[in-house]
Amino acid sequence: MRRPARADWRSTWPQSVLLIGALLLTIQACKNAESPQAASPDPQVKASSCLENINLERLDQALEHCNEVVASHPDNPVPLTDRSLIQTLMGRDDEACADVIQAISMLNGRNQSRDPLLKHELEVRQQSCKQRATMAGNG
Repeated sequence: MRRPARADWRSTWPQSVLLIGALLLTIQACKNAESPQAASPDPQVKASSCLENINLERLDQALEHCNEVVASHPDNPVPLTDRSLIQTLMGRDDEACADVIQAISMLNGRNQSRDPLLKHELEVRQQSCKQRATMAGNG
């Protein structure tokens, strides 16, 4: 009996794009439901503003804005999580995974109660990063 060939990234890419798009829509729908521990230290820039008014045709502008949000909130994992999504949409998987790792580290280092939805989202993204590394032969 012959085993089916293992799917490579080209065959799973459409599903990945669909999943990322669904995550983006979910995050954008929840952008005003910011968790209490994600309070913004700078009233001019909200920690959850990375994905506000995002234009999928201008991801470079979204990334630039999100970089500013990350800089304004250096101790908050929310902007890093959002930036990782933008970077994934841009095909910058290594940078996206680095943001996921940093956000998880921040979230785990907090003494306050953790946002369970954010924690779950980061765990899913971390699994995706590990799977990508394994498929590339780096894991």
